[in-house]
Amino acid sequence: MNPWLVFAAVMLYTTLTVVYVKGVRMVESVSPDNLVRFHFIMVAIRFLLSLTLVGVYVLFSKDRTASIHFAALVVVLYLAMIAVTLILKH
Repeated sequence: MNPWLVFAAVMLYTTLTVVYVKGVRMVESVSPDNLVRFHFIMVAIRFLLSLTLVGVYVLFSKDRTASIHFAALVVVLYLAMIAVTLILKH
């Protein structure tokens, strides 16, 4: 797998984590009643982005093992992102 692709995926999930944490803090200060709505919107965005990312990679990849490795990388990064946001939230 291309190291630049791994770097880009890590940076994408890092950015999504930072956006989520900053967004939660902003929504808590401005309108705490909408915190649940913000959480569900961000969960949907993160999940759909992950599925789209894997789908596009599988569509354009010619190697099956590289596609499986990339999908595994995305799953690990997604789980790490969830863990970090839960740790920072609570």
